[in-house]
Amino acid sequence: MEAAIPSALSSGSFFFADIQNNQVDAAGRSVLQLIALQGEGAVISKSTVLACPDVVENTISLLLQRELIEEVDDGYRYQVELIRRWFAENVY
Repeated sequence: MEAAIPSALSSGSFFFADIQNNQVDAAGRSVLQLIALQGEGAVISKSTVLACPDVVENTISLLLQRELIEEVDDGYRYQVELIRRWFAENVY
């Protein structure tokens, strides 16, 4: 399974780039990268996420609606590990 990840990231690059460039704004990208860089399965507290520059409740709502992140206890984490890996490797 782990061996297939680089290929999946490469072949899905248009999908991941579309998320980054067209589906979320700069604040959303900041949140996605913050969570991504914490590692697999990491949950980031709501207060930490809302402390990011320009992040408002609407930013979080959009990421939840697009099913990029999910609410866990008092925080957020990636819903799909492959998307998290792409954002962790493509930090801007």
